[in-house]
Amino acid sequence: MKTDAIIVAAGSGTRFGSAKQFAELNGMPLYHHALKTFAEHSFVEKIVLVISADSVTRIEKEIWPEFYGKKIEIAIGGETRQDSVANGMQKLEELGSVGNIIVHDAARPYIHPELITSVIEAIEKHGAALAAIPVVDTLKRSEEGFSAETISRKELWRAQTPQGAKFELLKQALEYAHAGNLSATDEAELLERNGVKPFIVLGNDANVKITFSHDLAKNL
Repeated sequence: MKTDAIIVAAGSGTRFGSAKQFAELNGMPLYHHALKTFAEHSFVEKIVLVISADSVTRIEKEIWPEFYGKKIEIAIGGETRQDSVANGMQKLEELGSVGNIIVHDAARPYIHPELITSVIEAIEKHGAALAAIPVVDTLKRSEEGFSAETISRKELWRAQTPQGAKFELLKQALEYAHAGNLSATDEAELLERNGVKPFIVLGNDANVKITFSHDLAKNL
C-alpha cells in the first residue's frame, strides 16, 4: 500500500488575510503540521509540497535537507487548487509514481495518522476514496433571505481531505476536466465527473480546515 502524497499549500490566504500556511500554530508554521504527519507515515513514500512561486526560497530553507526523515519535492501552484494538484501530479509522474496518490490540504493541520491509513486502505481496495463526516445540522434552502425549504440531510456528507485514487484514475480525471474546461473544488468531484465513485471513509471533527484567522485561536 505504498503511497505518494501531494500536500497543497499554495493558497494566497484571501479569506485568512495573509498566507495562512506560514501562520504560527503551536510553535511552527501551519503547513509543517500536516507535512510532518505525512512524512512520518510508514505508507507514504514520496511527498510533493505544492507552494506559491514566491515562497520557494523560504520553504526550501525550512525543510532542507530532510523533513522528519523524508525528502520533500516542491511543485509550484497554479491559479486554482485543481491546477495546483495537477502540477503536483506532474511532478510525481516525473518521479516515476504509478501507485496510490493521496492529496491533503496543508490548512488541515490536525490530520490523524489513522485517518491517512484508512483512506490509503480504501484507495487500495476501491480505487478512490475521501474522508468525510455526515451532516448533522438541519439544512435549509433560502429564497430572497427567507427559509423556503428544509433539505433532507440523509446521505449528505461534509468532505474533508485526505482524498485520493490510483495514479491513473486521478490523472485521467484531471485530463478530462482540463479537456472540458471543467472546474472542481476537490479530487472527489473530479473523479465523480469522470465516472468514478470514491469510497467514503469516516473522517473526524478534529480534522478542521483553517480558513479564517480566528480559526487558529479556536484550534490551539
